[in-house]
Amino acid sequence: MTSLRFSVIAVIFVSVFYQWWLKDALFVTLGIGRKVESIERFPYKCRQLTHEQLEACGDMWLDEKSRVLYAACVGMEAREQWNPSLSRFNASGRRPGGSEVMAVYIDKPRKDGLFKMHKISPTGYGSGPGEGRLDLTGFDVEVVDDYTLRFWLLNQRPPYSSSGQILDASKFGANTTIDVYEYKKGEKKMTYLAMGKSSALHSPNKIAFMGGNNFVVSNDRSAKIGFRKRFDPLFKSGSLVYHDDWFDSYVTTPKSVPYPGLITRGPDDRVYVPSLVDDRIRIFELRQGGTFDQVYAMKLGMPITGVTVDSEGDFWAVGRSKYDPKGFSSSNTLFKVEKFVERRFRYIPTRVLEDKEAQAIQGASVARHDVKTKRLFLGGAFMPFITVCEVQS
Repeated sequence: MTSLRFSVIAVIFVSVFYQWWLKDALFVTLGIGRKVESIERFPYKCRQLTHEQLEACGDMWLDEKSRVLYAACVGMEAREQWNPSLSRFNASGRRPGGSEVMAVYIDKPRKDGLFKMHKISPTGYGSGPGEGRLDLTGFDVEVVDDYTLRFWLLNQRPPYSSSGQILDASKFGANTTIDVYEYKKGEKKMTYLAMGKSSALHSPNKIAFMGGNNFVVSNDRSAKIGFRKRFDPLFKSGSLVYHDDWFDSYVTTPKSVPYPGLITRGPDDRVYVPSLVDDRIRIFELRQGGTFDQVYAMKLGMPITGVTVDSEGDFWAVGRSKYDPKGFSSSNTLFKVEKFVERRFRYIPTRVLEDKEAQAIQGASVARHDVKTKRLFLGGAFMPFITVCEVQS
C-alpha cells in the first residue's frame, strides 16, 4: 500500500513538473520536434549585404521618411573577443577604432550590389581613457525634427584605472555608459551631448527611448561577472531599468524577465520584451512613479530574440528554432504581429519568413520593415552581413 501511494505521488509530481517546466523546456526552449520551412516556400527573395563594415550589426533602426537604415556594427571577430554578456572579456580583440554606427541609404543602390553607405563618427566626447570610442550593444533613436536625430547608445567599454590603464574586465566587468549624440541627417559625424551610467546597468543589451529624456534599458543577465551568469538562462534573471529625466533617477523591475532580447517601445507607450528562452513577448506598462506592471504576454511558439515596430504600428519579431545565444545552430523565423484593440489585448501573429537551411539568414536578432517597399532588413549580433528580403510578385 505504501509503495502504491508513493507511485501515485511520483506520477503526480512528474506530471506537474512536465506541465510546469519540462514541456516548455523540451519543445519551446530546445525546439525538439519543431518543423521549420525552407525559404523557398515564402514570397521573398533575399540577398546578403556583405561588407566588413556591416558585420555583427546587432541592432538597427530605420528612418522610413528619410530612407536610411542605421546600424550598430561591431565586427565578427571583435564580437567573439569582447562580449560582456557572454563573459568574453578580451579587450585587446576589439575592432581597431571601435564599433561603428553605419548609415545605409536603402533607395540608393550601388553597382556592387550594396547601397550607398558611410559610417557616422563620434565627435566632441573628450580625451579621457577610452572616451569617444564605441563598443556598442544596442541603441535607440529620438527624432528631434525633420533634420535632426539623437542616438541613445549603449556603450560597453572596458574598465580603466585612474592612470588610464585597461583593467581586467573578467574581474571588474564592463564599464557601461549611455552615450547620447546629436546627428544632422546626411552628415558623417555626430556630436556628443551627454553621458550617464548607473550600477543598475550590469548587463544591458537594449535601450528604448520613452520620450521626455526618459528611457528603459533591459539587462539580459543578473550581474556583470560571476559563476551565476552561466545559469541565468535557467532562471528569470533579467530586468528592466527605467531612467527618469536623463540620468537623475531610476527604478528597476523585479528580476523576473527570462533572458530578454531586444525590447521596443510600442505605439501605445508600452514596452515589449521578448525572451531568448521561452516563447513569450511580455508587455509592460509604466505606472506612475516609474514602476512596471506586466499587463499581457503573447506566445509565438519559439524563443524570440528581438521585436521592432514599423510606421504602421505592426510588430516584427525574430524567432529562433531553439535557445541559441549566437544563432549559429538554430534557424530563424520572422513573425508579423498585428494588434487589434477590442476592449482587451488581441495580437495576431503570422509567420512571414523562415529559412530552415540558413541560405540567406543565420543568427538574425533584429528585423526592420520598410512599409513603402515591403522590404525586410535583418541583422544580428553574430551575423556576418545584413540580409535584405524583397517581396516577389
